[in-house]
Amino acid sequence: MRQFHRTMKTVETLKEHDVELQFEALLRGLLGRVPFLKLASLRKDARVSPDSTDRADRLAQVIAGNRKWTLVVEERRLGQPREVRTAVLQLESYVKHLPKDVPHYGLLLAPFISEESAKICTEAGIGYADLAGNARLSFDQVFIETRGADNPFREKRETRSLFAPRATRVLRVLLQGPLRPWKVTELSESARVSLGWVSAVRQQLLAREWAAEASGGLRLTKPGAVLDAWAKSDDWEKRTRVQEYSLLLSGDPLHLAEKLQEALKTEPPVFTQWFAGWLRHSHTTPTVVTAYVEKFPDESVIEEKLLARRVSANGGLRLVLPKEEGVLNPSQTVRGFKLVSDVQIYLDLIRAGLRGEEQAAELRKWPDFGGGWA
Repeated sequence: MRQFHRTMKTVETLKEHDVELQFEALLRGLLGRVPFLKLASLRKDARVSPDSTDRADRLAQVIAGNRKWTLVVEERRLGQPREVRTAVLQLESYVKHLPKDVPHYGLLLAPFISEESAKICTEAGIGYADLAGNARLSFDQVFIETRGADNPFREKRETRSLFAPRATRVLRVLLQGPLRPWKVTELSESARVSLGWVSAVRQQLLAREWAAEASGGLRLTKPGAVLDAWAKSDDWEKRTRVQEYSLLLSGDPLHLAEKLQEALKTEPPVFTQWFAGWLRHSHTTPTVVTAYVEKFPDESVIEEKLLARRVSANGGLRLVLPKEEGVLNPSQTVRGFKLVSDVQIYLDLIRAGLRGEEQAAELRKWPDFGGGWA
């Protein structure tokens, strides 16, 4: 199985015929792992029974001990929860047409099945297996379960559409609590993106079952899952340009932030990372003040008004030029300082070092995080 996995391409580059061959090899390999199980026949695009016109992707006749079982196989190119629920319903429909005296078992095959999708299958009494090596079969005396393989198929187009810069504008609005339903046009205006971007994000959220359609529009149902996936794909270095400054006189971060606001009063800074997290929900005393700026100020301004000088790293002041202005919407004001949203503070902190992950974790556990998700 491992050697087989190393030779696989991504889902995007696989042709239909390639996928079908890999699914067949997966099924044969999986059944071959059980010494007492014999594969009697395997048919593709087979009628479920003479009394039905329904055709399963594959029908396998297997002999377990002295009993003959029919495995009804459904194949899907995507293993997202919404797709999996549909596949489970399809399998349940197929097995209704099988003779009552023949033991049967439904099995779903997909390139990758997440833990959430696997749970849907298990609760429905359906087996599953994917090309990444995750599987669960439980019928007769057969029990196979392997879990833990990550998704080798990045589904690049979907990832780009959900966490692309303009798409994340939509996510910031949806994640701003209290969570509520949003109409497509209203969401487009608030996120400052086209209706097309809203529709693309909506489709992906629904497919992953991270959101649902309510009477008032689209509403996030699993904000934590959205933020976890976003944090995993976020890349601070790719989306920012940073200049750091060493302070000649170290002091109170509040005083430094006030001086920075005064120095940049025509184009006010928007604070993030340690200082912003500390203002929102204090946990660790900030040693660095970080702020987004519209443009980097002349260094003479920094030297004269802040008594600071440019350094390559480890500065007490960090100015950040965002490559995507959506990071600033929505924003908030705390104690006279303009901050990015809690979600953006979290993303900016989570891998920033200097105990930033601790501040991020404490901020997220706070009941008022993001305006409250309850």
